[in-house]
Amino acid sequence: MSALGYTAANVFLRSLVQCDAIWVSAMKASPLVVLAGPWLLVQLARGRETAPPRRVLVTLALAALVGQLGGNVSFQWSLGVLGMALSVPLCLGTLILSGAVLGRVILREPLTVRILISTAILVTAIAVLSLGAGEAQQAVADTIPTAEPATFWHLAAGVAAAGLSGVAYAILGVVIRHGVKGQASLPVTLLTVGLVGVFSLGSLAVWRIGWEGMGATTRQDLVLMLMAGLCNAAAFLALANALKITNVVYVNALNSTQAAMAAVAGILLFQEALSGQLTLGILLTVIGLVLMSRGE
Repeated sequence: MSALGYTAANVFLRSLVQCDAIWVSAMKASPLVVLAGPWLLVQLARGRETAPPRRVLVTLALAALVGQLGGNVSFQWSLGVLGMALSVPLCLGTLILSGAVLGRVILREPLTVRILISTAILVTAIAVLSLGAGEAQQAVADTIPTAEPATFWHLAAGVAAAGLSGVAYAILGVVIRHGVKGQASLPVTLLTVGLVGVFSLGSLAVWRIGWEGMGATTRQDLVLMLMAGLCNAAAFLALANALKITNVVYVNALNSTQAAMAAVAGILLFQEALSGQLTLGILLTVIGLVLMSRGE
């Protein structure tokens, strides 16, 4: 469910690469607040909700800030450089690697021999995918008149942004795994992540493009932003529930089936490049994920 929701959200986000990445990310966070707020109020009215410890809320808020700034904004920017077919596998690969490391170091979750082998395969997949950045950027530039020139540093920045988003999402995932389980309820978690996104990214959007720039957003783009947010909220809800049930590595492995979905969507819907590096990179990613899930 999470993989399907994130794929749908990414399709909408890919359609918005001409808009400011921070503004898009701020709007994407708003449905979380709208949906989780009433849910939390109902739980409070029924006496089923208690306030989590302040330390838990602060930790969750800081992780949400990392996820919003380092995750959502970086990923949205990378979509405009590399496209959906390449950015999603790069993000997922680094997310899985970071999640495995953080899960081991912080949560003391096991790293079996099979998981270590799959991790090595995923590292190779990321390297192969990075080699296809040039073709991916050219395909994106052909569909976006305002796309920047495909210089080496621009491509490197796009790859780095996709990787950074994966690391940021992994940090948020580990904190949710640690915070939701018996300390902060799911409505509190979702509302905290959404509020941090709306206020932090909204403030940055005002500073970056101003009220005039935000007001100039077309109705179609606003609808796309909100649809991305709704799909993201549904996917995040499914992911947060999964994190309550099993460990981070396994959740990330299941959720990462969206790598193939993103490649198909990017190629069919946005005419992105189907290069040999992309095909081999996604194949290696799938092999790594299968090995990792079997290891669990």
